Amino acid sequence: MKIIKCTVSLLLVSVLIFGLCSCKSKKEPETTTVADTTTANNAYVEPTGETVTETETVSQTETSATSAVQTQPTETQTQPTETQTVTEAVVLTGLETITDGNKTIVYPAALRANQARYPVIAWANGTGCPTQLYIKLIEAIANAGYIVVADATVMSGDGTAQIDSINYIINKNSDSSSVFYNNVDTVNIGVCGQSQGGRSCINAAQMDSRIRAVVSIAGASTADEAKGLRVPCLFLTATNDNIVKSDTWCLPSYNAVAGRAAYASLKGGNHLSFNNMSGYAVDWFNAYLKNDASARAVFEDGGKLANDSAWQDFCHKN
Repeated sequence: MKIIKCTVSLLLVSVLIFGLCSCKSKKEPETTTVADTTTANNAYVEPTGETVTETETVSQTETSATSAVQTQPTETQTQPTETQTVTEAVVLTGLETITDGNKTIVYPAALRANQARYPVIAWANGTGCPTQLYIKLIEAIANAGYIVVADATVMSGDGTAQIDSINYIINKNSDSSSVFYNNVDTVNIGVCGQSQGGRSCINAAQMDSRIRAVVSIAGASTADEAKGLRVPCLFLTATNDNIVKSDTWCLPSYNAVAGRAAYASLKGGNHLSFNNMSGYAVDWFNAYLKNDASARAVFEDGGKLANDSAWQDFCHKN
């Protein structure tokens, strides 16, 4: 009888221990409000031959145009708060997008209904980053009255992909079967890009005289690449960018160009704060592709950018 009782007791204890272990092993499913998360492990080789590896993690939601915090193994970058937003909200009035092979073209829907000619912006991606990562910035530029042509390459630094995009859209302008037939302003052409894409802008402008305006966002161009460039160049960067540091890349490039140029750094911004820079990119293109005097004034002493408390280290020349 004692043996039976001991056996029953041991069984009860075993069941109890198993139940506790099972409860501890179960975890509640994690809850997240992130609508879309994209992670890219990127690497580019500097002109010196040193390989720089970057890990970019972007979290995008339907209700916010602010990019996610850039995470480094040894340091944390903090995004600007909403009170630091530096550009007015962009209200899209109607855009259309075409994907044609390795090209994504975003343009005003009104293009189909009128005979106006729209200036062109050739976009270049950062290292290892897809075009979709930048779509809100691209749409903001297109909404200001531009045809934006983005090449899918994720290694754009030499500038050839942007030049190919310019050739592509000019060819479409003369193609009677294309929606862009006679709708492309083939004279007023600009380039814009981020990180390695910013480097692409400088190299493309050095090679192609059709380019009339450059916006380099956190661009990884060298002073040697930018040296002597006379195309109007805007260099936008961020104080907490630990991937393409301003004083190593962006500011030396600004100093090296020979033409009209402006430079500013977003306070508290990081390498992925490009969505907070669309307004000034549009102003620069309006100034030099649409000959807008009020847009040029944005970049003068006492102008909008100089007085914008969300930015620092503003300077301009020529």
